[in-house]
Amino acid sequence: MSPIIRLIVALAFFLSGLAIVHAQAINFAEERPFVIGVVPVVGNGAVGGVVVDADGTIQRAEQRDEAALLDARRAALDGLAGDIAKPAKLRKVSLRRLDALLASHAGQNKPLPPEVLYLAGLQRIEYLFAYPEANDLVLAGPAEGWLIDDAGNAVSESSGAPVLQLDDLIAALRTSEKLLAGEMISCSIDPTPAGVQQFARLMRGGRTSPSPRLLRQIEQAMGPQTITLTGVSPDSHFAQVLVAADWQMKRLGMGLVESPVDGLPSYMELLQHHSGAEPSNAMPRWWMAYGEQPVECDKDRLGWRLSPPGIQVCTAAGRLQADGQIAPTTESDPLAKEWADAMTAKYDQLAIVEPVFGQLRGCMDLALVAAILTANDLTTRVDLDLPMFLDDSRVQLASHRVPKTVASQANAVKKRRAWVISVSGGVDMDVAGVVNAPNVQAEVQTARMYSPPSQSKSWWWD
Repeated sequence: MSPIIRLIVALAFFLSGLAIVHAQAINFAEERPFVIGVVPVVGNGAVGGVVVDADGTIQRAEQRDEAALLDARRAALDGLAGDIAKPAKLRKVSLRRLDALLASHAGQNKPLPPEVLYLAGLQRIEYLFAYPEANDLVLAGPAEGWLIDDAGNAVSESSGAPVLQLDDLIAALRTSEKLLAGEMISCSIDPTPAGVQQFARLMRGGRTSPSPRLLRQIEQAMGPQTITLTGVSPDSHFAQVLVAADWQMKRLGMGLVESPVDGLPSYMELLQHHSGAEPSNAMPRWWMAYGEQPVECDKDRLGWRLSPPGIQVCTAAGRLQADGQIAPTTESDPLAKEWADAMTAKYDQLAIVEPVFGQLRGCMDLALVAAILTANDLTTRVDLDLPMFLDDSRVQLASHRVPKTVASQANAVKKRRAWVISVSGGVDMDVAGVVNAPNVQAEVQTARMYSPPSQSKSWWWD
């Protein structure tokens, strides 16, 4: 008698590409406060290839809107030349001088230039230095000139790494009160309890063929997934990066898009070619978090180093019960962990070919900066106020429509004994937890000694 063929089903979630790029700074003479960041400048408000409707549902943008936005963003880079376009192993940015520059532009109602919007081409934050004698805080990291790629992302000219963005820095710094309250920055996309129960009812009795019709029934049964954001303003560009990265991770894991790097098969491929027993009714969850020892400091806690790559893909197992509830299990899913480890190992490559992962790493760097400042009260120690960064009555970030739901999409492979579904995941930034017990390294103090604010009045220097 031939073995019973049951369906292995994997669900993932489509956001159709959330906003991951900046336009030229926009401010409005009739409005206060000063507004910076991404704003809809053409078409129907498409950003990063998608639109979010008034209900918070994600939809794809029309091609003409994407092309018009790309032209507008490339035009905003006209005139980028000189030293700022040159590669630098350690470019420094003064938060005191940058805050003053924002005040000057706001006072003149003058749009910010691209070098300010893209933080002088910083690719990531490697160091944070505090200088009480100069009343300043300095960010430092690798940098170079940048361009707008065909997908509308601001990326470094030679490496292709995404550059950091001013509004993400501001969004991160404005999380300080939530960090003090113990709130974690996170994103999660999850099915509703009703959707899981409807799926469980649909799958009772087993199915013999992963037909397109059955997959559509599964998608309808699960219904829209719910997007939950904590710790950061949900209408910010920072929040959209979190959601977009989560969405792309699921697409890679569930085989809904071909991997752009070698050596990263999907979880579905691993499952299909696995010769051992399949997990029964398994529901693996993946999320991106900080790796081990992401920060180091000097003995005085005035110099801090953020360790690359700093991101680890984690996994946990769950099991769907007969009543439609998801129960956590102590059993591990070796294949889910194998895929998580593979993505962790390939993250550097993914951050180049899929810029949203590079942007996520940049946002995680900036969240660590905010946590370090908060946990060590560094602004008080250097006697520095940052009114433009911290006061939303003076500087307002351009507001995006808040993403709330994502349609389910099913994928399947034939196996002999069971089915599996991925119903949740996300990004967890436990920034408070990782900055409270840093390693003390003398090299950080040495780096701080050689990076004081320059004698010139420029807000950045090499």
